[in-house]
Amino acid sequence: MGATVRAGVFTGDGKWDVRELAAPEPPAGGAVLRVEAVGLCGSDLAQLHGGVGVPGETFPVVPGHEIVGRIDAITADAAGAWGVVEGDRVCVDEILRCGTCAACRSGDPECSGMHVYGYTLGLERESGCWGGYAERMALLARTNVHRLPNDIPAEELTMFEPMANAVYWVQRSGVKLGDTVVVQGPGHQGLACLVAARAAGATCVVVTGTRRDAGRLEAARALGADVTIDVETEDPVARLGEITGGHMADVVMDLAAVATATIPLAVALVRNRGTVLLAGLKHFQPVEGLLTDLIVLRQLTLVGGAGFTPASMRVAVDLVASGRFDRSVLVGDVVTLDTLDEGIALLARSLPGRDSVHVSLVHES
Repeated sequence: MGATVRAGVFTGDGKWDVRELAAPEPPAGGAVLRVEAVGLCGSDLAQLHGGVGVPGETFPVVPGHEIVGRIDAITADAAGAWGVVEGDRVCVDEILRCGTCAACRSGDPECSGMHVYGYTLGLERESGCWGGYAERMALLARTNVHRLPNDIPAEELTMFEPMANAVYWVQRSGVKLGDTVVVQGPGHQGLACLVAARAAGATCVVVTGTRRDAGRLEAARALGADVTIDVETEDPVARLGEITGGHMADVVMDLAAVATATIPLAVALVRNRGTVLLAGLKHFQPVEGLLTDLIVLRQLTLVGGAGFTPASMRVAVDLVASGRFDRSVLVGDVVTLDTLDEGIALLARSLPGRDSVHVSLVHES
């Protein structure tokens, strides 16, 4: 038998296991990455139970899309195109654009023929190692990689992808110098939005959560939130009015997952002619209590936040590597393939007495 690697595998029915898979070889024009660490994302839970709606999603699959590692083997074509060599540490843009559709030809990031590492390339294709839950993974031609410093722990760097989302969403919502921004939902994506809003010039950033989020709100304060609000113990509208002298928020960013009550609350927290960005998925639940006439009469702008752009990822990689914020606050918990069950339970917030701002899987090989 040839060389093998270990990998976590999702089967799409709520089950997962660790398997020995054939070690990948560099595809034509591509490379092999020795994965150091991969961030676990809330969407991994939905994927575990059958999918998140990524076009072309397949099972069984090696998941993991917040990927940091070192180039293990690389073709001459990839080395020339990507500007990296064996041993270089990189992060991986999980969106693999086709390069030929109308969107790609025009520079639009919404490729109609894309693949997504960790989602759309399954075990049936070559070694099956197409996601960061594998100790080594194959990288196809046209993959975008970004070089990373060697002197930062890998688990501190996995935030590059949530930060790329955050940078894009801050841009979409028009955060500017002097703004007051409210971030609803202090998970790792919400905390990334706090950092990105501050980097964009927001003067006051307020983060809201619930009693259950006590540790995450503490992390928000450590990252520079001016105020944190537990919405179960105080009225967030009244408190924000006090903080802003009645001006309210220029931008409200809703990152809360599943909970729908945050949407009408966002409308109440934003100023007239302000902007509400919706990025926390509610799993297609209807939203009770949302009075759309308020959106009309107060001339609010609503924008959706989904994913990132190549440009926002470049900004995010520089931000994460720069030391402009305390990366250690966002590390949270680190697991291995042998303790992956613990990581998934932390992701689901199902371990009594424990909560984590972020979870990363670190490979030991």
